[in-house]
Amino acid sequence: MKQLTIYLVIILFGLGAVACTEKSEQRTQEAQEEVEETVQSAQKEVEVKKQEFLNNVEEQLAKMEEEMDELKQKIDGESEEKKSELQKQWESLNDKKDKLENDLEELRAKADENWYDLKESIDDQLDSVKDSFNNLKEDLGIDS
Repeated sequence: MKQLTIYLVIILFGLGAVACTEKSEQRTQEAQEEVEETVQSAQKEVEVKKQEFLNNVEEQLAKMEEEMDELKQKIDGESEEKKSELQKQWESLNDKKDKLENDLEELRAKADENWYDLKESIDDQLDSVKDSFNNLKEDLGIDS
């Protein structure tokens, strides 16, 4: 009888341990699912921010490109002495803009989690293009 009682206690203890293990596994599974949902949500947010950034930079570049054509025409109408210097400025501006556009293409190709690596560089380049653009407009006597 004592042996039977001991066996029953061991069996009940084993069943309790199994039940605890199943609850633990269920909690682990629920935690994993929650982590996956959080990661997916964060990835979507990064993707949205990246796209918003790209759209913003592209919109600013498009506006400048429209005006750059007008600036080029104004430069062509300047005296030869002034025209030479202004053309150098315009070419420098155009080179900076082309570099920025190439980096934007590279950014589009980067994985979403790595896009911040290029964001700061693109922000700096955009500022440089804007400065060059505004300086050229100023040298042509055009208000910004």
